[in-house]
Amino acid sequence: MRNYEFVYILSPEVEEENLESITEKIGQMIASRGGQVLQLDSWGRRRLAYPIQKFHEGHYMLAQIQLEPEAILELKRSLGLTGEVIRYLLVRTDQE
Repeated sequence: MRNYEFVYILSPEVEEENLESITEKIGQMIASRGGQVLQLDSWGRRRLAYPIQKFHEGHYMLAQIQLEPEAILELKRSLGLTGEVIRYLLVRTDQE
Protein backbone atom coordinates (compact mmCIF):
# COMPACT_ATOMS: atom_id res chain seq x y z
CA MET A 1 0.00 0.00 0.00
CA ARG A 2 1.07 3.54 -0.68
CA ASN A 3 0.60 6.67 1.39
CA TYR A 4 -1.40 9.57 0.00
CA GLU A 5 -2.41 13.02 1.12
CA PHE A 6 -6.04 13.56 0.21
CA VAL A 7 -7.58 17.05 0.32
CA TYR A 8 -11.22 17.47 -0.58
CA ILE A 9 -13.67 20.35 -0.51
CA LEU A 10 -17.28 19.77 0.46
CA SER A 11 -20.13 21.94 -0.76
CA PRO A 12 -21.04 24.88 1.50
CA GLU A 13 -24.64 23.68 1.30
CA VAL A 14 -23.69 20.75 3.55
CA GLU A 15 -24.86 21.43 7.11
CA GLU A 16 -22.35 21.21 9.98
CA GLU A 17 -24.29 18.26 11.43
CA ASN A 18 -23.88 16.27 8.19
CA LEU A 19 -20.12 16.79 7.78
CA GLU A 20 -19.27 13.81 9.98
CA SER A 21 -21.57 11.44 8.09
CA ILE A 22 -20.13 12.53 4.74
CA THR A 23 -16.55 12.08 5.94
CA GLU A 24 -17.51 8.62 7.23
CA LYS A 25 -19.02 7.84 3.82
CA ILE A 26 -15.77 8.85 2.10
CA GLY A 27 -13.81 6.80 4.65
CA GLN A 28 -15.99 3.79 3.81
CA MET A 29 -15.28 4.35 0.11
CA ILE A 30 -11.58 4.13 0.88
CA ALA A 31 -11.99 1.10 3.18
CA SER A 32 -14.13 -0.78 0.65
CA ARG A 33 -11.23 -0.52 -1.81
CA GLY A 34 -8.78 -2.03 0.68
CA GLY A 35 -7.39 1.24 2.05
CA GLN A 36 -7.53 3.02 5.35
CA VAL A 37 -7.71 6.57 6.67
CA LEU A 38 -4.75 7.20 8.95
CA GLN A 39 -5.58 10.78 9.97
CA LEU A 40 -8.39 13.22 9.25
CA ASP A 41 -8.20 16.96 9.83
CA SER A 42 -10.97 19.48 9.22
CA TRP A 43 -9.79 22.91 8.11
CA GLY A 44 -13.28 24.32 8.43
CA ARG A 45 -15.26 26.50 6.09
CA ARG A 46 -13.04 28.73 3.94
CA ARG A 47 -13.35 31.03 0.99
CA LEU A 48 -12.32 29.50 -2.35
CA ALA A 49 -9.67 31.17 -4.49
CA TYR A 50 -12.09 31.07 -7.43
CA PRO A 51 -15.71 29.92 -7.84
CA ILE A 52 -16.25 26.18 -8.24
CA GLN A 53 -19.72 25.15 -9.45
CA LYS A 54 -20.91 28.68 -8.54
CA PHE A 55 -19.77 28.24 -4.91
CA HIS A 56 -17.48 30.78 -3.27
CA GLU A 57 -16.87 28.83 -0.03
CA GLY A 58 -16.38 25.22 0.96
CA HIS A 59 -15.58 22.87 3.84
CA TYR A 60 -11.94 21.82 3.52
CA MET A 61 -10.85 18.37 4.74
CA LEU A 62 -7.34 16.87 4.82
CA ALA A 63 -6.80 13.13 5.18
CA GLN A 64 -3.71 10.95 5.29
CA ILE A 65 -4.66 7.64 3.67
CA GLN A 66 -3.13 4.35 2.57
CA LEU A 67 -4.42 2.78 -0.62
CA GLU A 68 -3.34 0.41 -3.37
CA PRO A 69 -2.53 2.20 -6.65
CA GLU A 70 -5.07 0.06 -8.53
CA ALA A 71 -7.89 1.44 -6.35
CA ILE A 72 -7.17 5.11 -7.12
CA LEU A 73 -9.18 5.19 -10.35
CA GLU A 74 -12.22 3.61 -8.66
CA LEU A 75 -12.00 6.11 -5.78
CA LYS A 76 -11.81 9.06 -8.19
CA ARG A 77 -14.83 7.74 -10.07
CA SER A 78 -16.83 7.42 -6.84
CA LEU A 79 -15.83 10.90 -5.69
CA GLY A 80 -17.00 12.31 -9.01
CA LEU A 81 -20.42 10.78 -8.41
CA THR A 82 -20.63 12.16 -4.88
CA GLY A 83 -22.55 15.43 -5.08
CA GLU A 84 -21.17 16.86 -1.84
CA VAL A 85 -17.53 16.81 -3.02
CA ILE A 86 -16.92 19.79 -5.29
CA ARG A 87 -13.13 19.36 -5.68
CA TYR A 88 -10.41 16.97 -4.49
CA LEU A 89 -6.67 16.46 -4.78
CA LEU A 90 -4.88 13.17 -4.16
CA VAL A 91 -1.07 13.31 -3.88
CA ARG A 92 1.28 10.40 -3.25
CA THR A 93 3.56 11.17 -0.28
CA ASP A 94 5.90 8.17 -0.16
CA GLN A 95 8.67 7.80 -2.72
CA GLU A 96 10.28 4.60 -3.93
